[in-house]
Amino acid sequence: MKKKEILIGGILFFSLIASLGFVSKNALAYEIVNINTKQKNDFVLEPAKIEVSMDAGQSAVKKLSIINRMPGTRKFKIEIEDFTGSKTGKQAVVLLGDEKGPYSLKDYLKPEVAEFTLKPKQKMVLPIEINIPKDAQPGGLYGSILVSSVPTKKEKKSAANGARGGAIIISRLGALFFVKINGPVFKDGSLRDFRIIPPKKIFYKNTPSGFEILFGNKGSVYLNPYGVIRIKNILGSVVGEIKIDPYFAMPGSLRYRQVNWDKTTLLGRYEATVSLNRGYDNIVDKMSVSFWVIPWKLILGAFAIIFFIVLIVKLFLSKFE
Repeated sequence: MKKKEILIGGILFFSLIASLGFVSKNALAYEIVNINTKQKNDFVLEPAKIEVSMDAGQSAVKKLSIINRMPGTRKFKIEIEDFTGSKTGKQAVVLLGDEKGPYSLKDYLKPEVAEFTLKPKQKMVLPIEINIPKDAQPGGLYGSILVSSVPTKKEKKSAANGARGGAIIISRLGALFFVKINGPVFKDGSLRDFRIIPPKKIFYKNTPSGFEILFGNKGSVYLNPYGVIRIKNILGSVVGEIKIDPYFAMPGSLRYRQVNWDKTTLLGRYEATVSLNRGYDNIVDKMSVSFWVIPWKLILGAFAIIFFIVLIVKLFLSKFE
């Protein structure tokens, strides 16, 4: 049989298999490519967050990139875990291990492979299939794809010989999947607290390093609040403005967010006001906090200079008396 006939036969055979339903219409092969990147003792997973809106019964494919920047060939392992929000607000998410979350996505995420190997400066483009059941209710589902580097034989031997106290260090990175099932949902979020980054002081000798926002989400889906902080002096003039980029707050949880402030020279009383959009229906919550900035070292230095000038003037005038 000629090569052309074999090729045509292969195409027809593949088409027949696909028509019988053995090949998914969303199936995408993974890809490994060589890239130009700096060598470091780590690996990179991108993107860290994936958001997608879907209908019940719908399927979709999203891609992750894993880059090996370690000096040697490494084996990687894929795991799937649900995650939830924090009740205290001190953690953005809490991974649940083998447990299922209240809005579980782990059974609906399917990476194309569970293990793979990368040489130095190679990138894996890994398709992740999302299959939502037909009976899924409107709302949010949340799961993570975790990628970890498998220890090499040399690392295991080194640990067995007592290096690092006999512990094996395993690097693990995660990509968070936020899937919104289209339909009516319950949204209920609000600004709970606004304060200067602790510790709180009566007077600050330097400009505060930033502010802390507490947002609560009592709804059934995650929210993306965003906004701005404006700092005004005692005369009402704006002396600083800080943009708050959108960030996620999980349902049934609290979320602290720290916003840093580039330091500038201040003196006197100031008031900072946060205007935080809840991330739905254009509802904006506001809170304010006031503070004093008294750079006592600068003030003492100024008084010392003034005292020195006055003293010199008095000594100078005393010569003419």
